[in-house]
Amino acid sequence: MILIICGAPIAIWRRVRFSGAKHLKITRRMHCVVSVQFYAAFARRQKPFGTDIFSESAMTYTKINYGLDAPPICYGMFAIGFFGLIVAILSPLFVSDLLLLGVEAIACLMAAYGVGMGIYMVWSSRIGKLRTCETLMNEIGRIRPWKGDEIVLDVGCGRGLLLIGAAKRLTSGKAYGIDLWKGEDQADNSPEAPLENAKRAGVADRVEIKTGDARQIPFAPEAFDVVVSHWVIHNIEEENDRSIALQEIWRVLKPDGVLALADISFVKAYLDQIKGWNSKSISFYDGGNEAKLMGFLSGGTFRPQYLIVKK
Repeated sequence: MILIICGAPIAIWRRVRFSGAKHLKITRRMHCVVSVQFYAAFARRQKPFGTDIFSESAMTYTKINYGLDAPPICYGMFAIGFFGLIVAILSPLFVSDLLLLGVEAIACLMAAYGVGMGIYMVWSSRIGKLRTCETLMNEIGRIRPWKGDEIVLDVGCGRGLLLIGAAKRLTSGKAYGIDLWKGEDQADNSPEAPLENAKRAGVADRVEIKTGDARQIPFAPEAFDVVVSHWVIHNIEEENDRSIALQEIWRVLKPDGVLALADISFVKAYLDQIKGWNSKSISFYDGGNEAKLMGFLSGGTFRPQYLIVKK
């Protein structure tokens, strides 16, 4: 039963991933150059958040590695799950019949929870956050239509997901990314990673990277048309420091500029703070059922939500 619960999501993903190939007879030699008809057929079947999965930005999913988020926590979840699985399998050997049912029930819950949360974190890092990026870029365009000449800042850019998402919408503009490059926040996090990803995405000439702290953003006031940040500010431990980071973001944003801020915690606190700054508009997305479920399962520590603010 445990193996079925743990293996089902993987089986479903494999089915979704390869279902298109079954009907279009993709041969081994076509793996590198897939026909236009395949992309069109698959795109018509899956349109997450109103965007074709094989749009220009989504086409880079398979060749760009945006990293696993919070790898220690992800690995810890899998460890909990596999520990529960081992206990469930071996418990008849060292637990009396009177306690066996209770021990196995707890072990099964541990296995399902740990492996399930681990799979969700991998999915979120590989697929979910790419969809969120497209959503944020589209929401920015709804508030302030992209012209191509924007100056954009990605606060805590990591391996460059939002940075590259914005750069793809630029022509004469520039996208800047800052980060402290902490490996515990994202796997293989380094200044070279977003530059390599930008090169692979074909936007290296529109991207620039700096080492910088969100609490002391190394740019002049009102320097950016758009500021974006994805799952970063919550990593700042002290509430006062998070408030300072928000003030810094507001400082470097131009009047009529747009802030897109996504995070897994404290988003309502960000909302309350920004409301006191006389912004022209604020849109708050509460994350829907996904945020409610993950918030419940994580004890309130993981609830993905976002804000779109026009200064």
